[in-house]
Amino acid sequence: LVAEATRGPMPAPLYLRGPDAKPQATALRKLSALSFETVGVEAAPLLSRLHGESFDDGWTESALRDLLNMPGAAAVIALELGEPLAFLLTRQAADEAEIITIATRPSVQRRGAARALLSHQLTRLSRNGVRHIFLELAASNAAAQGLYAALGFAEAGRRKGYYQRKDGVEDAIVMKRELSP
Repeated sequence: LVAEATRGPMPAPLYLRGPDAKPQATALRKLSALSFETVGVEAAPLLSRLHGESFDDGWTESALRDLLNMPGAAAVIALELGEPLAFLLTRQAADEAEIITIATRPSVQRRGAARALLSHQLTRLSRNGVRHIFLELAASNAAAQGLYAALGFAEAGRRKGYYQRKDGVEDAIVMKRELSP
């Protein structure tokens, strides 16, 4: 016991290269039951924060207020246990609607919030007489393309050079889905 106490601290290991082992990705937990809440202009500050978390160039409160004040505009928030996770902004005119934006907090992406929110709003729009719904997205956004395709959207066209990027321009893909009466 005395010999151990006089040895001093253990030397720190010296590694010549980083470890080969990598932490395993934790399995993404499915979200619990989501609730949906339709919100108006008063929610612009919250929607702006969510949009800012989700996109490099998040929209301002003022921009969102302007969008929400447009005729036919509707915003729906997906909540888990009262915590806002995502929102969807649409605009309806006659029997057509457009998805203006959908934003999901990065911490819950790929866990079903956007899909549930879209399904909820598509049902609501169909009940309101919408038969055709459109959206546009960056051609490089493969994850969103996969989500929309899984929900029945198909490419309807392209807008060449639509998005201004730091390194040039990018095409927008226009997608469309027919809704049943």
